[in-house]
Amino acid sequence: MHVAIFIGSPRYNGNTSTMASILSTSLIEKGAECRSFHLYKHKIEPCLDCRLCKLDDMTCAQLDDMTVLYENIEWADVIIFGTPIYWFGPSAQTKLLIDRFRPYFANKKLYGKRAALLLPAGSGMGDCDVTIEQFQRIFKALGMIYIDTVAIQAYDENDVRDDEQHHDQLRDLVDKIMTEEMA
Repeated sequence: MHVAIFIGSPRYNGNTSTMASILSTSLIEKGAECRSFHLYKHKIEPCLDCRLCKLDDMTCAQLDDMTVLYENIEWADVIIFGTPIYWFGPSAQTKLLIDRFRPYFANKKLYGKRAALLLPAGSGMGDCDVTIEQFQRIFKALGMIYIDTVAIQAYDENDVRDDEQHHDQLRDLVDKIMTEEMA
């Protein structure tokens, strides 16, 4: 199984990255191949609504770091989106990534792929409902299968790292990912 994890936090050692690392390590232990991407290390231009992605080969005409990200999105069987919650929504860099998913609406390359969310938020799940609904709608529009969300109350940089209960929630997500793959 191929898993691509997209980390939309500007903090490379923050809670989102820690969640992604724990998840990736557990998935690798179970036999999955994982690739992680810190979105703030990639230059992602906003969608220009040029609509060229709806023509010919149905790919985005912009030549930025999305070309590498597109390759890995298409490589993956499971796509994990990790983002801190900023004002009840995903980080700006995460939003840039999902705005550039327009080619997939036309070319259907994500149809049947599975996806999950990692959401650290100051007050936990209570801050995540809008983001979860947004992603569920995106997944439905693209024909993707939503697995689950791990939303953790985490504000300070080491909140996830220091609480084993959070690790258990991430291992539960690993089990869901692996169980569904074997079914």
